[in-house]
Amino acid sequence: MRFDLAALTRRQRNPRRTLIPLRAISAQATRATDLYRAAYLPVIQAWTEALPAIEADYARSLSNVTQDSAATLETEIQRAENTVGAFLLSVRPRVERWARQAEAWHRMRWRRAVLDATSVDLATLIGPEDARETLETIIARNVGLVRSVSDETRRRIGDAVFRGLTERRPSREVAKEIREAVAITRRRALRIAADQNVKLSSALNDERRRQAGIDSWQWVHSDKPNFRPEHDARDGKLYSENSERVGSEYQGKLVRKPPEDKPGQLPFCGCTSKAVLILE
Repeated sequence: MRFDLAALTRRQRNPRRTLIPLRAISAQATRATDLYRAAYLPVIQAWTEALPAIEADYARSLSNVTQDSAATLETEIQRAENTVGAFLLSVRPRVERWARQAEAWHRMRWRRAVLDATSVDLATLIGPEDARETLETIIARNVGLVRSVSDETRRRIGDAVFRGLTERRPSREVAKEIREAVAITRRRALRIAADQNVKLSSALNDERRRQAGIDSWQWVHSDKPNFRPEHDARDGKLYSENSERVGSEYQGKLVRKPPEDKPGQLPFCGCTSKAVLILE
């Protein structure tokens, strides 16, 4: 805890309520698109641009299936992989810029949520350095995920062309398969970017709440079409990391022990949390 928001709230005014919910901060969808374009799309584009040359080499190799033919195809695939490797050298700064911008936006929303609920302005109490560890974690994770997206594409393309040579499959079939391989990777990358955007927002929610000494929060369901039933059942329920609060009631709200998975933690969970300030 860097500061005691409950004490600052009492000092600012004499609140009559013991339970003050803050406005929920959900991940901004456009930032998922920003992450995809900055870090994942260049990998997809590099492999897409390599497909015509790979398809042409496959067609030539099909009429003369020798060890040299396979080696030529491997060289073409390796050339695309080298292009992606050169991009990966710059992927960390790209993800860093995205993460810093997302943190700045979240900090602004958090400051406004606290000000509206408590009349306390956190302008001089919070800054980007407070979330450094959270950002480093999400940056490292995304650098690894970008590499995995490229590795998966390379594996799918390689499997398709070398299996095609072995089975003497027509060029058009193999071309369709390797283009579908890139399409599958593109869809996966879009889902990853959306998921990582939610995970950063959820981590920042937890970080800012801890800094303010707030140990209680409400579950806010995502309302996504494909939701987890247990997450839907948690919507609006009050949880606390303070074991002494668990089992108590505040303004008719029962305080529960937090579940093992928090909002946004499980893969592709779009739920978020709403900080709740409890004044004894």
